[in-house]
Amino acid sequence: MAKEKNNTQSANLTLGGITLGFLLSYPFHTGFVGGLISSGCSAGMIGGLADWFAVTALFRRPLGIRPSKVIRTEIIPQNRERIFAALADMVQHELLSQDVLRRKLSEWDFSSVLIRIFTEQDVRKTVNLTLTNLAEDMVSQLEPDELKRCASVVLHKNLESINISQILAELIQFSSEHGDVDRVLTAICRAIHEFVDQPSVSVALQDMMEAALARYGGDNPTRKLVGKFLPSPSVLAQGLQGKIMAALQDGTVERWLKDSLLRFVLDLRTKSSLQERVNLFILEALDEGLENLELKGSRENPLAFSERFLAKITNNWDSYLGKFEQNLELRLKVDEGVKGFLEKQIGYHHNTIGRMVREGLEPLTNDMLVELIEDKAGNDLQMIRINGSVVGGLVGMIIYVLGVVFR
Repeated sequence: MAKEKNNTQSANLTLGGITLGFLLSYPFHTGFVGGLISSGCSAGMIGGLADWFAVTALFRRPLGIRPSKVIRTEIIPQNRERIFAALADMVQHELLSQDVLRRKLSEWDFSSVLIRIFTEQDVRKTVNLTLTNLAEDMVSQLEPDELKRCASVVLHKNLESINISQILAELIQFSSEHGDVDRVLTAICRAIHEFVDQPSVSVALQDMMEAALARYGGDNPTRKLVGKFLPSPSVLAQGLQGKIMAALQDGTVERWLKDSLLRFVLDLRTKSSLQERVNLFILEALDEGLENLELKGSRENPLAFSERFLAKITNNWDSYLGKFEQNLELRLKVDEGVKGFLEKQIGYHHNTIGRMVREGLEPLTNDMLVELIEDKAGNDLQMIRINGSVVGGLVGMIIYVLGVVFR
């Protein structure tokens, strides 16, 4: 702020000094030296006044002149909507373009984030409760013969004889209707909220904003000036972090995840290619899981099998997460799946970025907008006034000398 005041003062002193020089030298303008100084000061005074008018007209009404077709004043307040649209477009298509977001997405290790989320006690309890409720609901809803047949298929290695993807779709739909999915998603959102509310995440977002602003400005002075209209990278990062945390708290993310899950269920019921991939993945995982749980080939009662299966999962949760953490191939598959899903969401919802920027700018009144831009770009604009006076003075002197030479 002090630097801006000094530039304003310097611009005023420059204009005042040149005006004083013109007044003192004009009585001697008939002589060469007096004429040289008088011409330089008069041209510098005119240039300085013109630039003062131009800079002031950006924000206010210099000399009380109202905006008109001939003379434009209050240019920024008069073009408020265009400025907002340009800033929203810049953030959406330049700073946070789809390509930029996809590159950043490729750098993240989502399997590590998932491991961290599912080690949270709240998430673990909710998932265990959901699995228990699901097993109880299956026992109460399915006919005894049907339950016995499904358990027999699993126990006797006949997994290929059932359409696992369809069963998975039914289970997700059933859990959603009975509130189990909501409880799991709520717990996951709480865990993500705690993860996002960390200084390391804020630093990462700030670094991303700094890199985006540097890339946008590049060697283009105009873009650098436009970039100054935006808040600092730390403020942008803090605002983005706050938006994410608010969306996690108010149910926005939870609803989005549930809608995405239900769309997945619909695709699982209708797309044969997805069914084949899901069947293959679950068959491999379930076959290995039964082997590890020492349940494959068991001859026990299906209900007892279900109880022991769930007990094994509950009691060995950390062990299974540890195995997942060590299984780099599986982690890579999960990472690719999550990134593929998020890349599609970027394409679907990228316009939300521009809308969020507009929503953030709308509360700004004309006075607040003027104050914001003056605070960010005032330093450079005051330099325009100084340059106008200096360059105008030099041009005036050159023209005077040329006039003397060619007279």
